[in-house]
Amino acid sequence: MLVSFVSTILGSLLSVCITCLLAFAVTLIFRTSTTTNFAQSSIAAFGCYTVAWLFAKGLPVWLGAPVGMIVGAAFGIFIDNFIFRRGRYVGILSKQIITMGFVSVFFGAIPLIFGNPESIPFEPLYNYTKHGVSPNIVIEIAGGELVVTKHALISATITLVVLGAIFYLLKNSKWGLSVRTTASNEQTAQLMGINTHKVTAISWALAAALGVLSAVMYAGSGVMISATFMGAIQVNAFLACILGGFSTFYGPIIGAIIIPVLANAVGFLANFKGLEGIGRWQMVIVYSIILLVILIKPEGLFGKKIVKKV
Repeated sequence: MLVSFVSTILGSLLSVCITCLLAFAVTLIFRTSTTTNFAQSSIAAFGCYTVAWLFAKGLPVWLGAPVGMIVGAAFGIFIDNFIFRRGRYVGILSKQIITMGFVSVFFGAIPLIFGNPESIPFEPLYNYTKHGVSPNIVIEIAGGELVVTKHALISATITLVVLGAIFYLLKNSKWGLSVRTTASNEQTAQLMGINTHKVTAISWALAAALGVLSAVMYAGSGVMISATFMGAIQVNAFLACILGGFSTFYGPIIGAIIIPVLANAVGFLANFKGLEGIGRWQMVIVYSIILLVILIKPEGLFGKKIVKKV
């Protein structure tokens, strides 16, 4: 039973990677632009469709992914620089409404540009079946087998490298100092000579690119892509930010790890007699636990209460 439980937890590895990338993207925009990007999943889906279209033309997914990320980054810069910065009286609430509007734009643009979603093929970051290699790694131990997909391991490696590099730069680079200062107080950052417009533009570009990367990882697991296929991941990413705390960059990452692992742990209870139907209540239980945590600690597990002095 222990081996089965560990195998179930390993099954959440891909979900953890996808949620971590999207949660950090949401946090980065929130901290630097003081708004919530509701179009995050839509931009990610559009970039993923770009990768799928290139794959249909003969370009491997691992080469098409950077192109899709660049497309996503371009949309991020466009929204920040040409919509937010050039619009009159664009406040915090207005920004959120604008991003909601972009959700509708992408929903209409994706089928118009790429055609029938069901006609768009996709494959993992490396197609093991095509090369005659098993897509899974099976470790036989006493009492059973531990199974993990190679696609999940590749995704985990990419996620660790990407997020590790970003956190290193956040702590040790001039760009990171600019981001942290802008996230703390944009007006103060401007007085210190920091180009906050450039900081937010790069943040939007980076967040959009990370969203596309997470979508490519998700689609590579065999999920049928559509204009809305990243919606549930975005919900979990938002919840991870709330659970971990929006006031830190690392808190949402911890939250993004907790949610998929907790979901799989709850689903594992279906193996016990009398709990066979708990799978239908899996996410309800997870969201209820998160709600309970937030009621006890409104700022999130790692959030800090901000006191504004007048």
